[in-house]
Amino acid sequence: MRNYFKRITDSCPKYYFIFWWLFRIPMIYAFVAGFFKEPFDITDPLQVGANFLCMFIWEIFMLFPEKSVFRHVSPGFQTFFIIGIFCASFGGKFMNFYYDVRWWDSALHFIGGAAAVFYGYELVCALMKKEKKSSSVVLVIIASVGFSFIASTLWELFEFSFDQVAGIMSGYPGDSQHWSLELALNTPKINTLFDPIVEERWPIMDIMGDIVLNTLGAALSYVILTVYPYRHKGKYKFDFEAKETALSGASNK
Repeated sequence: MRNYFKRITDSCPKYYFIFWWLFRIPMIYAFVAGFFKEPFDITDPLQVGANFLCMFIWEIFMLFPEKSVFRHVSPGFQTFFIIGIFCASFGGKFMNFYYDVRWWDSALHFIGGAAAVFYGYELVCALMKKEKKSSSVVLVIIASVGFSFIASTLWELFEFSFDQVAGIMSGYPGDSQHWSLELALNTPKINTLFDPIVEERWPIMDIMGDIVLNTLGAALSYVILTVYPYRHKGKYKFDFEAKETALSGASNK
């Protein structure tokens, strides 16, 4: 365990940890406060708690063996991941911004789809760093966009599964997917990206709006990386000596 902590402290600037805990501490508060909300809903602390654990994804990566590609992922990957989770869980769920702020959910899906492309880019570059091989930047970017779609789909599957489990535990489905028209009535959330023709289609229109926004965000990142593939020299050569950017953070040792 001592070697593990030394590994993560040697591989990441200390100010990163300070920054991460600025977001983690409010999540702990939201988790505890969820047990005292009236009326009590077990899905509130469960969802916040599950998202809180995701805030340690880079530290979890550092538990993997040296030969694993995840050991070569930059800690900057986690920085933007934490910000996204905080906005979704603390802001969206705990503060109820999903229903009280008109474009909160839409903005998060657009930004999330865009960010996931960069996450994919970082993962592919980590793989190339591990294997000491390079690849065409076009192929890398296409793989990164594919990762964005996979990540967006997995997120929707997580929300769906969470709602199903919450329904078994509490007798009423959770609302991770924000599917409830009843809850959306008389709130800004009632206005979806695409207005339903009939009331019964409101949940599916909300979900499809999320998918469209994920796609638009991914398309924007595709353009950005095409213009500026910051970890490549030219069209084909991966830059093994590239300095870390704001997105990618400090290099792993």
